[in-house]
Amino acid sequence: MLKAWKVLALAALVGFGAGLGGVFVGAALTRSQTHRDTLDATVHRQLNLTPEQDRRLEAIEDRYATRKAALDAELRAAAREIAAAVAEDHTQSARLTQAVDRFHNAMGQTQREAIAHVFEMRAVLDPDQQARFDVIVREELLRGVDEE
Repeated sequence: MLKAWKVLALAALVGFGAGLGGVFVGAALTRSQTHRDTLDATVHRQLNLTPEQDRRLEAIEDRYATRKAALDAELRAAAREIAAAVAEDHTQSARLTQAVDRFHNAMGQTQREAIAHVFEMRAVLDPDQQARFDVIVREELLRGVDEE
């Protein structure tokens, strides 16, 4: 009887851990995509771009979308590895540690790519647009940060 209880408790723990990981990954991926859509749309809507600027920004956004899709795929693959390690190893195994490291590396690279994207976009703008862009970016980065 005690053995069955331990198996059920372990199954519940594994299920909870996998669910929590899925929520974390989903929130991270959704937040990143929403941020990008909001920033890009706001830039196009508020900065009175010239046709040339608009064309250059579209090309930058297309390149970023391609890089971001690859990083999102890496995040999903790492999350699957985490889930498999938790479900199969039932301990803080070396495989689990490697999967978590893979996930964190992909998340860090995603953030670095997003920042590079912001500066690449900024370089296309004239000084007045850059000043307005800087305000937009600051607001986007702080959205939700200062809430208590």
